[in-house]
Amino acid sequence: MDHNKLAEMRERAGLTQQQLADRLGVTQQTVWYYEKGRREIKSSVLIEMSKALGCTISELLGITEVAGIVPNREHVMHRMPVLGRIAAGDPREAISQADEWHDTRDELWRGHENAFWLMVSGTSMNKLFPEGSLVLVDPDMDVRNGDVGAVFVNGYDATIKRVFYEQGAIRLHPESYDPDYIDRIIAYDDENAPDFRAVGRVISYSAPDGWRA
Repeated sequence: MDHNKLAEMRERAGLTQQQLADRLGVTQQTVWYYEKGRREIKSSVLIEMSKALGCTISELLGITEVAGIVPNREHVMHRMPVLGRIAAGDPREAISQADEWHDTRDELWRGHENAFWLMVSGTSMNKLFPEGSLVLVDPDMDVRNGDVGAVFVNGYDATIKRVFYEQGAIRLHPESYDPDYIDRIIAYDDENAPDFRAVGRVISYSAPDGWRA
């Protein structure tokens, strides 16, 4: 699990690895593996962890602090547009007008008045967003190194990835439980490399109805 915050949340709760293991019904070594990122944490275990540690699943995943993404909850005050679907897999769909709106909390709307929602299609980002989620994209915010962003590849294909600007290349990194998804490298000196343009930074998400972590 990338950006694992389990050790920090456990220490904040005042629990040892063994005490947390006892509450989860696993061994202390299993908790150690979880904290080191050497073993994926099942969704059902994440739920029990959040209960045992008194924190949210997003905090355990490090979404709010590391990725700069705040889950969108039910307290809504503003309607913001849903522009269409965006791929969370191989880039394949351009952003299109959906003529839909999504109720959004005031604290998300304020300061991001030009932001828009996109529906996630695909599973390459399912560590952060289950398929069918809405993600809130602010086109006025730069996609910095390590940010999750909506990007255009080839000028018309749109996708969501964690973006890294490295020496001589841009790396698009999937956050997926599926090991078949791998990084895509766009080298600056490759004359056949596709055009790349960042649309905006992903600042929030709203899970689909009925989804449980």
